[in-house]
Amino acid sequence: MNKQFHIEKFGTAEFKKRFEEEASPYNGNQTPSENILEALGRQPLNCVTVVFEKGYVDQDYQDELAAFYSKSFKDYPHRCTRLHFFAADIPVGTTTGFGQFRDQYLGFMVLRPTDLQRVGRTCIKPIINNGDTEFITCTAEFSSHILGERFSVSAMPFIQQDTQVGACAQACLWMLARYMSHRFGHREFLPAEVNLLAKAHGSLGRHYPAERGLTFVQMLDALQGMTLSALSYQRDMLDGSHKHVEKAYPVTADPAAQKSAYWEQLRRQRTAKLADIAYRYIESGLPVIFGTSDHALVGIGHKYDPNAQASISLQRIPGFFVNNDNTGPYVEMPLFGPVPDVLTFDQIQLILVVIPPEATLSGEEAERMAVNDVELMLAKKPDPSKPEIVKDILSAFRPDLAPLLLTLEYRSYLRRSVEFQQDIRAEVAAGGLQVDVGEKLLLLDYPKYIWVTEFSSSTLLNQPQKTARKCLGRVIVDSTAPAPTRGVIANHFADLLILNDRQGKEPTQFSIHPNSTPFQHKFMTK
Repeated sequence: MNKQFHIEKFGTAEFKKRFEEEASPYNGNQTPSENILEALGRQPLNCVTVVFEKGYVDQDYQDELAAFYSKSFKDYPHRCTRLHFFAADIPVGTTTGFGQFRDQYLGFMVLRPTDLQRVGRTCIKPIINNGDTEFITCTAEFSSHILGERFSVSAMPFIQQDTQVGACAQACLWMLARYMSHRFGHREFLPAEVNLLAKAHGSLGRHYPAERGLTFVQMLDALQGMTLSALSYQRDMLDGSHKHVEKAYPVTADPAAQKSAYWEQLRRQRTAKLADIAYRYIESGLPVIFGTSDHALVGIGHKYDPNAQASISLQRIPGFFVNNDNTGPYVEMPLFGPVPDVLTFDQIQLILVVIPPEATLSGEEAERMAVNDVELMLAKKPDPSKPEIVKDILSAFRPDLAPLLLTLEYRSYLRRSVEFQQDIRAEVAAGGLQVDVGEKLLLLDYPKYIWVTEFSSSTLLNQPQKTARKCLGRVIVDSTAPAPTRGVIANHFADLLILNDRQGKEPTQFSIHPNSTPFQHKFMTK
């Protein structure tokens, strides 16, 4: 029998009828599929044609079928329908040669023939309306084939819980693991595998149906079973840490006389601390699992406010983008609420961050090293017999930088060293970084991953276009350094360049590179 394809014009009555036949479950949540179609129909995706691929053998559904559906009394179909979306007008009579429309490929959606939620493995282009203020940082390359012709899409994978093999927590773990497999080379994990790994040490009841979801500990067990190095943070256990956040989100109310205001300010501060941690990893291209009291979703990007009156980088982040299996991919989540009918980050109670196992230093410890390094450098006296410190000398040497040194902001992200070197080459080639500075940074010996902390100020960052945002310097930290040590490899700040040999075999190198700063702020997109 020949492969069956049906070509429909997006949004037509014929398309809606065929989609209803494939996507409407016997009983379940259709919001994700409705929101995906709504997004496909408007800018920036502007879908024109949908190719229905009948009888598609989907590996993830086959795994669900073997684990649960094949054991049911009802005879569930073994195959799915896959939809391919194009921003091109493909003639209805097309039977082969779809590859000529490869450049207009928007992605795909698998529809499972189940009784409940039907949206299976889905990868569509990020829904970005403003590239200067919206950033989906967690995307990887995914491919599909139509009659042997390959199509690619850069996306964050999405799947809807089916409540039988997996609930929202399992869906989050699957999305994170599938992304990590394509972005960082980890192996893929199928839905039933995720569920079994989560319940390997503490099942707390039966494996299937999986409608009861997972506990926080079970999710950590699953990540460990998938050999993904994870860190966990709970919102109400961050008091006393992250002092820079406390300055930006202070608690000033009297706990006795202004009890309601006090608890509201404390809750806001705790939320900001948790968001500050999440932002650091999301900016690194590492998805973060968000957990409420009864739901889980995946943070995959963030918004940016170029007009923010900020003292810390988080104040420039009005919200995150999440994959929420209840509503769909690339959903905006404001940082603070309440917002009617919208889940906001201040409802998040805990987060799970995943970091490559080769990077043993946490983001907050790396940032602390970088900040301490700059502060020590600025406070140092080059000549002990004179009162001037480096900060004074820099202000005299570069008076245009003097006001920037008074209110420094910083943000940190993890980067593969080879990608960082590619960034340096690109910056030098574009004229954004002096050649001599670039060559010195390229010749350094780095571990596989490095933490990069950028230092900037409102003057340099409050620009409507991302390409105009600049930073005053950056510090590179060894991602394998023990937390209490000084793991700084390089510090390029306010025309000064300091290079440290982490092996301790060579002396620290110090050089001055006039007008080498500011340089372009790195906007982190895959």
